[in-house]
Amino acid sequence: MLCQSCNNSKSQLYYVKSNIMNSISLNMCKTCIDNKFEPRWVIILAARSLGSESIKDYIVNKRYVGEQITGVEII
Repeated sequence: MLCQSCNNSKSQLYYVKSNIMNSISLNMCKTCIDNKFEPRWVIILAARSLGSESIKDYIVNKRYVGEQITGVEII
């Protein structure tokens, strides 16, 4: 099964609520949970829905896997 944050195949995933958007449930690996990562798409969705302040910590500390999130993706 694939972790929804790092997209890696893992033998064990945990069903967790997003830290940014509580209405979203995710299947994530222990490594991503321990590092307080969020899926890149959740960060972008939260920025569009809740504003940039809600995701500031995730962007500044790059608490996601993948390419850098740009302003164009957020607007």
